[in-house]
Amino acid sequence: MRRTILAGFAAALAHAALAQTAALPATYTGPWRDAPPMAGWTFSGLGSPDYNHPDFDGLNDGAAKFDGTSDFISIDFDSPPETLSFWIKSYVMTSGGVFRVEQSLDGTNWLELVSYEPPPATATFQSFPLSYNARHVRFRYAEKITGNVGLDGIAISKNLHPVIAHHSLSNAWRSFSIAPSDLGRTYELYYTTNLVHTNWQMTYRMEGNGEPELELRDYSFEFPRYYQVRSFSTPPARKTALPRRPVSAWRR
Repeated sequence: MRRTILAGFAAALAHAALAQTAALPATYTGPWRDAPPMAGWTFSGLGSPDYNHPDFDGLNDGAAKFDGTSDFISIDFDSPPETLSFWIKSYVMTSGGVFRVEQSLDGTNWLELVSYEPPPATATFQSFPLSYNARHVRFRYAEKITGNVGLDGIAISKNLHPVIAHHSLSNAWRSFSIAPSDLGRTYELYYTTNLVHTNWQMTYRMEGNGEPELELRDYSFEFPRYYQVRSFSTPPARKTALPRRPVSAWRR
Protein backbone atom coordinates (compact mmCIF):
# COMPACT_ATOMS: atom_id res chain seq x y z
CA MET A 1 0.00 0.00 0.00
CA ARG A 2 2.77 2.44 0.96
CA ARG A 3 4.57 1.77 -2.34
CA THR A 4 1.33 2.40 -4.29
CA ILE A 5 0.75 5.72 -2.52
CA LEU A 6 4.32 6.85 -3.15
CA ALA A 7 4.09 5.86 -6.80
CA GLY A 8 0.86 7.81 -7.20
CA PHE A 9 2.42 10.83 -5.51
CA ALA A 10 5.44 10.66 -7.81
CA ALA A 11 3.16 10.48 -10.86
CA ALA A 12 1.29 13.57 -9.67
CA LEU A 13 4.54 15.46 -9.27
CA ALA A 14 5.61 14.43 -12.76
CA HIS A 15 2.63 16.25 -14.24
CA ALA A 16 2.77 19.50 -12.28
CA ALA A 17 5.56 22.02 -12.02
CA LEU A 18 4.67 22.98 -8.46
CA ALA A 19 5.20 26.42 -6.88
CA GLN A 20 6.65 27.83 -10.08
CA THR A 21 5.49 30.20 -12.79
CA ALA A 22 6.06 30.30 -16.51
CA ALA A 23 7.96 33.20 -18.03
CA LEU A 24 6.13 34.96 -20.87
CA PRO A 25 5.94 34.49 -23.76
CA ALA A 26 5.12 30.84 -23.08
CA THR A 27 4.47 28.15 -25.68
CA TYR A 28 3.98 24.39 -25.52
CA THR A 29 3.16 22.03 -28.38
CA GLY A 30 3.64 18.54 -26.87
CA PRO A 31 4.13 15.75 -26.01
CA TRP A 32 1.46 15.84 -23.30
CA ARG A 33 0.32 12.79 -21.32
CA ASP A 34 3.70 11.21 -20.62
CA ALA A 35 5.91 14.30 -20.56
CA PRO A 36 6.85 16.34 -17.47
CA PRO A 37 5.45 19.86 -17.89
CA MET A 38 7.55 22.99 -17.92
CA ALA A 39 7.66 25.39 -14.95
CA GLY A 40 4.22 26.84 -14.28
CA TRP A 41 2.33 24.22 -16.32
CA THR A 42 0.08 21.52 -14.82
CA PHE A 43 -1.43 18.51 -16.67
CA SER A 44 -4.18 16.62 -14.85
CA GLY A 45 -6.14 13.56 -16.02
CA LEU A 46 -5.01 13.64 -19.65
CA GLY A 47 -5.62 10.48 -21.65
CA SER A 48 -3.03 8.27 -23.31
CA PRO A 49 -1.79 8.15 -25.96
CA ASP A 50 -1.74 11.72 -27.27
CA TYR A 51 -3.56 12.42 -30.53
CA ASN A 52 -0.95 11.95 -33.24
CA HIS A 53 -2.66 11.24 -36.57
CA PRO A 54 -1.95 14.04 -37.14
CA ASP A 55 -1.63 16.57 -34.33
CA PHE A 56 -3.19 20.01 -34.88
CA ASP A 57 -0.36 22.52 -35.16
CA GLY A 58 1.70 20.56 -37.69
CA LEU A 59 4.70 20.03 -35.41
CA ASN A 60 4.08 16.28 -35.05
CA ASP A 61 4.59 16.14 -31.29
CA GLY A 62 1.02 15.20 -30.34
CA ALA A 63 -2.14 16.88 -29.12
CA ALA A 64 -3.43 16.63 -25.54
CA LYS A 65 -6.37 14.26 -24.97
CA PHE A 66 -9.10 15.35 -22.54
CA ASP A 67 -11.16 12.19 -22.01
CA GLY A 68 -12.88 12.71 -18.66
CA THR A 69 -14.79 15.28 -16.63
CA SER A 70 -12.44 17.61 -14.69
CA ASP A 71 -9.38 16.89 -16.85
CA PHE A 72 -7.43 20.12 -17.12
CA ILE A 73 -4.30 21.94 -18.22
CA SER A 74 -3.37 25.09 -16.31
CA ILE A 75 -0.63 27.66 -16.75
CA ASP A 76 0.59 30.01 -14.00
CA PHE A 77 2.68 32.87 -15.37
CA ASP A 78 4.77 35.70 -13.99
CA SER A 79 3.87 38.89 -15.85
CA PRO A 80 1.06 40.72 -17.69
CA PRO A 81 -0.21 38.67 -20.66
CA GLU A 82 -1.72 39.83 -23.90
CA THR A 83 -3.16 36.97 -25.95
CA LEU A 84 -3.94 33.29 -25.47
CA SER A 85 -3.96 31.08 -28.57
CA PHE A 86 -4.41 27.34 -29.13
CA TRP A 87 -5.73 24.63 -31.44
CA ILE A 88 -8.84 22.68 -30.41
CA LYS A 89 -10.92 19.80 -31.78
CA SER A 90 -13.72 17.57 -30.49
CA TYR A 91 -13.94 13.81 -31.03
CA VAL A 92 -17.47 12.35 -31.18
CA MET A 93 -18.58 14.88 -28.56
CA THR A 94 -22.36 15.32 -28.35
CA SER A 95 -24.38 18.34 -27.27
CA GLY A 96 -24.51 18.74 -23.51
CA GLY A 97 -20.78 18.30 -23.02
CA VAL A 98 -18.93 21.44 -21.90
CA PHE A 99 -15.29 22.42 -22.35
CA ARG A 100 -14.19 25.73 -20.83
CA VAL A 101 -11.21 28.06 -21.17
CA GLU A 102 -10.77 30.37 -18.17
CA GLN A 103 -8.49 33.06 -16.76
CA SER A 104 -7.82 34.11 -13.16
CA LEU A 105 -6.05 36.82 -11.19
CA ASP A 106 -5.42 34.65 -8.11
CA GLY A 107 -5.73 31.04 -9.28
CA THR A 108 -8.90 30.58 -7.19
CA ASN A 109 -11.60 32.71 -8.79
CA TRP A 110 -12.01 31.99 -12.50
CA LEU A 111 -13.52 34.07 -15.29
CA GLU A 112 -14.70 32.30 -18.43
CA LEU A 113 -13.00 33.24 -21.69
CA VAL A 114 -14.99 30.83 -23.85
CA SER A 115 -17.24 27.81 -23.37
CA TYR A 116 -17.51 25.15 -26.07
CA GLU A 117 -20.66 23.00 -26.27
CA PRO A 118 -19.05 21.23 -28.10
CA PRO A 119 -15.76 22.41 -29.67
CA PRO A 120 -15.44 22.34 -33.48
CA ALA A 121 -15.21 18.91 -35.10
CA THR A 122 -12.13 19.90 -37.11
CA ALA A 123 -8.88 21.25 -35.67
CA THR A 124 -9.42 25.01 -35.31
CA PHE A 125 -7.04 27.79 -34.29
CA GLN A 126 -8.41 30.12 -31.59
CA SER A 127 -7.09 33.39 -30.11
CA PHE A 128 -8.43 35.49 -27.21
CA PRO A 129 -7.23 38.65 -25.45
CA LEU A 130 -6.38 38.19 -21.77
CA SER A 131 -6.83 40.58 -18.86
CA TYR A 132 -3.72 42.64 -18.08
CA ASN A 133 -3.94 41.41 -14.45
CA ALA A 134 -4.50 37.72 -15.24
CA ARG A 135 -1.77 35.38 -13.98
CA HIS A 136 -3.46 32.02 -14.55
CA VAL A 137 -5.12 30.27 -17.51
CA ARG A 138 -6.97 26.96 -17.41
CA PHE A 139 -8.40 24.55 -20.01
CA ARG A 140 -11.01 22.31 -18.38
CA TYR A 141 -13.33 19.53 -19.50
CA ALA A 142 -16.16 20.78 -17.31
CA GLU A 143 -18.75 18.13 -18.18
CA LYS A 144 -18.38 15.02 -20.32
CA ILE A 145 -21.38 13.30 -21.88
CA THR A 146 -19.65 11.43 -24.69
CA GLY A 147 -16.47 11.98 -26.67
CA ASN A 148 -13.12 13.65 -26.08
CA VAL A 149 -11.45 17.00 -26.69
CA GLY A 150 -8.03 17.51 -28.25
CA LEU A 151 -5.85 20.54 -27.54
CA ASP A 152 -2.53 21.60 -29.04
CA GLY A 153 -0.18 24.51 -29.67
CA ILE A 154 -0.94 26.56 -26.54
CA ALA A 155 0.73 29.99 -26.51
CA ILE A 156 0.49 33.02 -24.20
CA SER A 157 2.06 36.22 -25.48
CA LYS A 158 3.55 38.88 -23.22
CA ASN A 159 2.05 42.35 -22.90
CA LEU A 160 4.59 44.88 -24.18
CA HIS A 161 4.69 47.93 -21.94
CA PRO A 162 4.78 51.31 -23.69
CA VAL A 163 7.57 53.56 -22.42
CA ILE A 164 7.00 57.32 -22.12
CA ALA A 165 10.33 58.83 -23.12
CA HIS A 166 9.34 62.40 -22.23
CA HIS A 167 6.36 64.74 -22.02
CA SER A 168 5.87 68.47 -22.43
CA LEU A 169 3.30 71.24 -21.95
CA SER A 170 2.90 74.20 -24.31
CA ASN A 171 -0.09 76.46 -23.66
CA ALA A 172 -2.94 73.94 -23.65
CA TRP A 173 -1.11 71.29 -25.65
CA ARG A 174 0.20 68.29 -23.74
CA SER A 175 2.53 65.97 -25.64
CA PHE A 176 3.66 62.46 -24.67
CA SER A 177 6.38 60.67 -26.62
CA ILE A 178 6.47 56.86 -26.75
CA ALA A 179 9.89 55.38 -27.51
CA PRO A 180 10.13 53.34 -29.54
CA SER A 181 6.79 52.60 -31.19
CA ASP A 182 6.19 49.19 -32.72
CA LEU A 183 4.58 48.34 -36.02
CA GLY A 184 1.45 46.29 -35.50
CA ARG A 185 0.58 47.99 -32.20
CA THR A 186 -1.91 50.72 -31.35
CA TYR A 187 -1.18 53.37 -28.70
CA GLU A 188 -3.91 55.27 -26.87
CA LEU A 189 -3.71 58.26 -24.51
CA TYR A 190 -6.27 58.38 -21.69
CA TYR A 191 -6.98 61.02 -19.06
CA THR A 192 -9.00 61.49 -15.89
CA THR A 193 -9.50 64.41 -13.52
CA ASN A 194 -10.01 62.28 -10.41
CA LEU A 195 -7.82 59.34 -9.42
CA VAL A 196 -10.16 58.34 -6.59
CA HIS A 197 -13.26 57.92 -8.75
CA THR A 198 -11.49 57.05 -11.98
CA ASN A 199 -13.31 57.60 -15.22
CA TRP A 200 -10.63 57.25 -17.88
CA GLN A 201 -11.46 58.75 -21.26
CA MET A 202 -9.50 58.23 -24.44
CA THR A 203 -8.30 61.46 -26.03
CA TYR A 204 -5.83 60.30 -28.70
CA ARG A 205 -5.07 57.14 -30.65
CA MET A 206 -2.27 56.36 -33.09
CA GLU A 207 -0.84 53.33 -34.84
CA GLY A 208 2.78 52.46 -34.15
CA ASN A 209 5.08 53.36 -37.03
CA GLY A 210 8.36 51.76 -35.96
CA GLU A 211 10.02 55.17 -35.60
CA PRO A 212 12.23 56.08 -32.60
CA GLU A 213 9.38 58.14 -31.10
CA LEU A 214 5.61 58.38 -31.45
CA GLU A 215 3.85 61.50 -30.18
CA LEU A 216 0.45 61.38 -28.48
CA ARG A 217 -1.24 64.72 -27.82
CA ASP A 218 -4.07 66.29 -25.86
CA TYR A 219 -5.48 69.83 -25.97
CA SER A 220 -7.19 71.09 -22.83
CA PHE A 221 -7.13 73.97 -20.35
CA GLU A 222 -8.61 71.70 -17.68
CA PHE A 223 -6.42 71.21 -14.61
CA PRO A 224 -5.44 68.88 -13.11
CA ARG A 225 -5.46 66.07 -15.63
CA TYR A 226 -3.93 62.65 -15.02
CA TYR A 227 -2.71 60.66 -18.01
CA GLN A 228 -1.96 57.06 -18.89
CA VAL A 229 -0.89 55.26 -22.05
CA ARG A 230 -2.28 51.92 -23.15
CA SER A 231 -1.01 49.73 -25.94
CA PHE A 232 -2.30 46.60 -27.63
CA SER A 233 -1.67 44.52 -30.72
CA THR A 234 -3.42 45.84 -33.79
CA PRO A 235 -5.52 42.82 -34.79
CA PRO A 236 -6.00 41.42 -38.28
CA ALA A 237 -9.45 41.98 -39.72
CA ARG A 238 -10.72 38.54 -38.68
CA LYS A 239 -9.63 38.80 -35.04
CA THR A 240 -10.38 41.09 -32.13
CA ALA A 241 -8.20 42.52 -29.38
CA LEU A 242 -8.88 44.71 -26.37
CA PRO A 243 -6.91 47.60 -24.89
CA ARG A 244 -4.80 46.64 -21.92
CA ARG A 245 -4.58 48.11 -18.48
CA PRO A 246 -2.39 51.23 -18.12
CA VAL A 247 1.28 50.99 -17.30
CA SER A 248 2.22 54.67 -17.15
CA ALA A 249 0.49 57.67 -15.56
CA TRP A 250 1.52 61.31 -15.63
CA ARG A 251 0.09 64.38 -13.97
CA ARG A 252 0.38 67.80 -15.55
